[in-house]
Order: sequence, then structure tokens, then C-alpha cells
Amino acid sequence: MKSKTLLELLTLSSNLYLIAKDKDLLNKLSDMAAQGKKKVDEVMEEFAEDEEHEGFVEKLVFKAQQAKEELDRKMEEVASNVYKKMNIAHTNDLAILNEKLDKLKNELELAKLRIANLEGRLENK
Repeated sequence: MKSKTLLELLTLSSNLYLIAKDKDLLNKLSDMAAQGKKKVDEVMEEFAEDEEHEGFVEKLVFKAQQAKEELDRKMEEVASNVYKKMNIAHTNDLAILNEKLDKLKNELELAKLRIANLEGRLENK
């Protein structure tokens, strides 16, 4: 049990080290933060210029939703790239493997039924 825990800690620390050393990841995260700040500034300027405050909340919610969707998309891309570099299966990969496993199980059941059917025919002869 202790060796398993030690191995897991070593694996985790090496993965964290790889992430920390990945300058591209850090650059992307800082770029995303700068873009987010820039977009917030643009939105605030747009609202400051807008003399009508009737649609303020609606515009703010719409802009926030757009920013959230873009951030989610970019974070998914970054996480997927990190998973690929660390050779860790992504949830999409696991889902594909589960589908293949289910198909193989079904094929195995069908093959078992065919074998049983053939054996039954041989016994009847």
C-alpha cells in the first residue's frame, strides 16, 4: 500500500513539474487573462458611452455569457493539450473506449449464441 501511494505521489509530482515547465501553457493562460481584462474594459467603455441604461443588465448578462463560453472552450483546448502531453486519457477518449467495449460485449454474446446454436444442431444429428 505504501509503495502504491509513493508511486502515485511521484507520478503526481512529475506531472505537476511538467505543467510548471510548460511555458506554452503559462503563456496561453496569461494571454487569456489579458484578453479577458481587455474585453471587460471594452464592455465597461461600451456601457459608459451608452446613455440609455434600460438594457444595461441584459447586455451585461449577454456579454458575460459570451465570455464564459469562450473561456470554457479555450480551457477545454488547453486541458486537452495538457492531457495529451502527459499521456492521460481524456473523458472523450474514455467514452469512445466504453462504446467499443459495449460493442465487443454484444458481439461476444452473439458469437456465444451462434456457437450454442451450432452445438445444438450437431447434437441433433
